[in-house]
Amino acid sequence: MTRADVRRPRRVLHVLKYYRPAFTGEGVFLERSSAVMQELAPDVGHDLLVTHTPRPAQDPAACSTLARVIYLADRPLGALALHLRMAAWFAASLHRYDTVHVRTHADWYFTTYLLTRLARRRLVLSATLDDSLPVLVGQYRPSLRPLARRGFRLFDAFIGISPKLDAETRTMADPARCHLIPCGVSIPTPVPDGRATLRRALGLAAGDPALVLLFVGGLGARKDPLFLVRALPRILARHPDTRLVLVGPVLEAGHLAAIQAAVAELGLERHVILAGEQRDPHPYFQAADMLVFASHLEGFGTVVPEAMAHGLPVVVRRLPGVNDSFVREDETGHLFDDADGYVAAVLRLAGDAAARARLGTEGRKLARARFGMRGVAQRYLAVYGAPVEPALPEETRLGATASVLDRRFHVPITPAPDAQPLLVTMVDAEEAFDWSGPFRRDAPDVTSMAAQRHAHRVFERHGVVPLYLVDHPVASQDAGRAPLREWLADGACEIGAQMHPWVTPPFTEALSERNSYAGNLPVDLELAKARCLTDALAEAFGEMPRIYRTGRFGAGPRTADILKALGYLADSSVTPHWPPHGVAGGAAGNWVFSARPYWADQARRLMEIPVSAALVGRLAGTRAERLAPLAFGPAGQRLHLGGALARAGLMERIRLSPEGMTIDEAKRLTRHMLAAGHRTFVLTYHSPSLAPGNTPYVRDAAQLHRFLGWLDDYYAFFREEVGGRCGSWRDVRGVAEAGAPVAARPDRVPA
Repeated sequence: MTRADVRRPRRVLHVLKYYRPAFTGEGVFLERSSAVMQELAPDVGHDLLVTHTPRPAQDPAACSTLARVIYLADRPLGALALHLRMAAWFAASLHRYDTVHVRTHADWYFTTYLLTRLARRRLVLSATLDDSLPVLVGQYRPSLRPLARRGFRLFDAFIGISPKLDAETRTMADPARCHLIPCGVSIPTPVPDGRATLRRALGLAAGDPALVLLFVGGLGARKDPLFLVRALPRILARHPDTRLVLVGPVLEAGHLAAIQAAVAELGLERHVILAGEQRDPHPYFQAADMLVFASHLEGFGTVVPEAMAHGLPVVVRRLPGVNDSFVREDETGHLFDDADGYVAAVLRLAGDAAARARLGTEGRKLARARFGMRGVAQRYLAVYGAPVEPALPEETRLGATASVLDRRFHVPITPAPDAQPLLVTMVDAEEAFDWSGPFRRDAPDVTSMAAQRHAHRVFERHGVVPLYLVDHPVASQDAGRAPLREWLADGACEIGAQMHPWVTPPFTEALSERNSYAGNLPVDLELAKARCLTDALAEAFGEMPRIYRTGRFGAGPRTADILKALGYLADSSVTPHWPPHGVAGGAAGNWVFSARPYWADQARRLMEIPVSAALVGRLAGTRAERLAPLAFGPAGQRLHLGGALARAGLMERIRLSPEGMTIDEAKRLTRHMLAAGHRTFVLTYHSPSLAPGNTPYVRDAAQLHRFLGWLDDYYAFFREEVGGRCGSWRDVRGVAEAGAPVAARPDRVPA
């Protein structure tokens, strides 16, 4: 990697008073918008400082594009202690950031704001609810308000998320520093049959015409879902099969109790459904017929344009200067001021499916044109001083809820101590190319796939069904795919995907060392290549691949999100203690990774199955991760430290492969991992190695003979001495799923 490939990324510090596990709309919007900002400007990093919510027992794995979530304190602090700690933290940490975005006014003494300006960092303040500049100044004692006004002049920019908040702030701040930037909406691709699936979960049979009214928001007096419950009997009198679905966290226990009491008093048990807080509420929008929203106070009310972007008509309480510019009467929805107006609007739409469709269509056009997250994220980046090119990439619709590399998102999988060891064989099925030469797109030699027949003779003796991780040149040429089709038809192999970006369309990136790692590519390009590869494999082999590997083990910060979006169930892009030095963030993480499988997301949808590798020897304990980068990194390699440690029996790094590892090393690794409690083993090699002359590991027939002998010897060792069995990657996932808890489903309100 050249010096030109390395740039110091800009960093933005976002400041929130409250964050998970406390629910705030601004926190949710930050998670969603940071994901899109990362796609537009991957060199801009985002951290979050939480000032008032104490650190939870376990850091929330909510958003992979917030690189760090820093909680200021482990317990609630008094006002003076809190402000002193904030000032100390800013004094020690400001050097890391270029911009500080205060999303909720947290420092009432302006100390941290002054420190930010003294450090010549950009300072931005948002108004998101009832916190425009005049309102904030008005919360100080009259004698202090002139000082507060001066304090707020420290800010370089003010953001109002609605016309009302923007207009109020402009009365006190320089209009040139004021920016009206609404909350954006980013809508994922609809799930096929998603509407029918969720309606069944809500107790509605297929084809049931029941009307579903949806509320999304916190259960509290400000949002006032109790208003909707109390008005429901008047709607049921005309449409008796109506359901009211309340999606959101409980913000006030008293409000929930009032809802439950009203449900019991009015006999609404069959009609009101509490779905609780949902990380992904989008399926509920698919299942609904309209959004109903009775909130008394909003800075913007993101859920309303979000519902419109889903094509839902909306019936919402009128909030002048907030929602009356996009909820257009009888065009995108209806506004109401009281219970009579609400009931009349719902009944008008309930009996007219054509009107619901018409309003939904117009609402979708307006919401996506005015509130698309790409445009909103671009405007935020401009305020931060990091403008991006006007030509925006296509909407990826990815989430940011999983990570192959970020351990905050990982859920470990602990095997039973007496579980039989399982060995999975993975073959990187790829084109032959000069490993020491430059990357080329015109090296599509896949004839080595026919040479896999040599290994299949060994596989047959030991009951091995290998997984071929197939790249695009192999899948798209008959010389590569024909042998695999034959073995697949006979049940003698499985098929997965392997990404070599330099030979996978579309080709919009320059050929370079850096771009040979898929995780370094722009997110939209990495997604496009992964989709192209997935489609090519499905066409070549008649089935969708469900396990993936990034070539050169080059996973990136959004690889897991891409795999989830494309329907993958497992990934094998991590090789512990062999860091891909060309991937940002990958080199440091791989030294501390274990070869144990783990879930890459809290929802337990994507499993990571690392290649088997470990540090072995007398020093291979808890401190080995600190010593290993020195011994096996670039400097250590120049000084031959790794070899010296291995010869002394102190520490060696071994991975389970016939490429570059002796059979004795492989057996030593296996015994070490077994003693450490491992029960899943992954053996891997490259398909071109079976045609002499393609790789450094097999140059002639004699080396091929030794290569195959290595495999034969290891399989016999694993079955006979270890007592293990050879199996599939699906066996790993199946065992893990058997021990996973069943996901919660929406429940009706208890009587």
